[in-house]
Amino acid sequence: MLKLLQLTTYGIKNLDKEVTLNFANSTIEKGTKKINNVKGIYGYNGAGKSALIESVYYYQLFALMPDYLLYSDNKERLAKLINYKTNKFYISMVFLNEGKIYKHEILLAKDEFRAGFVIEKETMSRSKGRTLSDEFEKLVEKEGAEIKLYGKFTHEHYDYLNPEALRYSSISSIVSLELTKLAENDEHKFSDFESEIMLNFILFAAKIQVFLLDSDQHRNFCFTKETVKNLTSKVKEIENNDNWIDVYADEVRVKKENYKDFEVANEGLEKFIQLFKPSVRGVGLKPLEDHDYYRVRRYFIYDDYNVDLEFESSGIKQLVKLFPYFHGSANGNITFIDEIDTNINSVYLEKLILFFKNYGKGQLIFTTHNLETMNVLKNQRRSIVVMGDEGATDTWVRHGNRTPKCDYVLGNFPNSPMNIEDFDFISIFQGD
Repeated sequence: MLKLLQLTTYGIKNLDKEVTLNFANSTIEKGTKKINNVKGIYGYNGAGKSALIESVYYYQLFALMPDYLLYSDNKERLAKLINYKTNKFYISMVFLNEGKIYKHEILLAKDEFRAGFVIEKETMSRSKGRTLSDEFEKLVEKEGAEIKLYGKFTHEHYDYLNPEALRYSSISSIVSLELTKLAENDEHKFSDFESEIMLNFILFAAKIQVFLLDSDQHRNFCFTKETVKNLTSKVKEIENNDNWIDVYADEVRVKKENYKDFEVANEGLEKFIQLFKPSVRGVGLKPLEDHDYYRVRRYFIYDDYNVDLEFESSGIKQLVKLFPYFHGSANGNITFIDEIDTNINSVYLEKLILFFKNYGKGQLIFTTHNLETMNVLKNQRRSIVVMGDEGATDTWVRHGNRTPKCDYVLGNFPNSPMNIEDFDFISIFQGD
């Protein structure tokens, strides 16, 4: 099963220095063990927590959308998000699949000539051993439009160096180009290069889920997980088919052929909501025909009345939005959620985190200001990370009877001193 082992990034918003999160020990004699399935990221406002999650969001966009950097609105948004000191965005994802460790690195840079951005460099490599500390060997590398293959793979396996492909080669990741080729050709037979290497990277990118608050959720990527499932099923079976549930908004466009699956997913949502609000008797669906699709809205059924989702409480609406992400993480996906505590009762949130810690098959990485969740994670190594000054991070380590919550409040994390007191507000609100 795919697992994220290490994330390194810089260049989005205020992250002008490299930030690294580890999900496993880097040096273990018999391989990578005890991989974190839950990690909470804490820190004061503006420390870079959301920027970290957004970095993963853009990694997935670049990995799955070959034309993302073509659109002017995307270029404008990136121009505002890329840190002005670095003028570049870098992300490295190290992951485990079927006993082998892979690394995918993407470096995005400004292209003054085209008034946009290009993928300046991309590297796909594989560990020579079974730990993060072993040397990595390059498999594929792209600098600008030039693609290099290493080892037993040759350019016979690559057909991107044609006039049409050159249009995209400097702005598209290798993974997205390969995915496009596979998606467009139903008759295509997978080469050793694709089945042994490329599908690992495609699967990894597709296994990621990123939830940002509405104000930050810019755009969904064009390739759904169902597309990737269909492609990879040509080569090998995919376990846990329930993993491949796409994320749905308030009003959903569902292909008629997929509507039954959508109804099944809605039954799971219904049970989930009833845990939080037992007075809900059911979650109904209103499908309206739209050519080959249904436009579907949800409504909540009570004893004496029905309520459209639009008019439900903000907490319930938040749970509806988060359900597909929770579902995916429970069944094998690598899920990032920004500000998981928004509009969710603290007690319920603790129970949810406890579930993922004890029973989750995937990984859940979240940012939060809710310190009670530290109580759930304190006994699991590397699960509590505090972001502080200039994106520096501290990982909580148990010391005697100390607790992470007390250490945090007392400012005992070196890079995140809590140096604010109640009397500091006097001059601000009441004058000198």
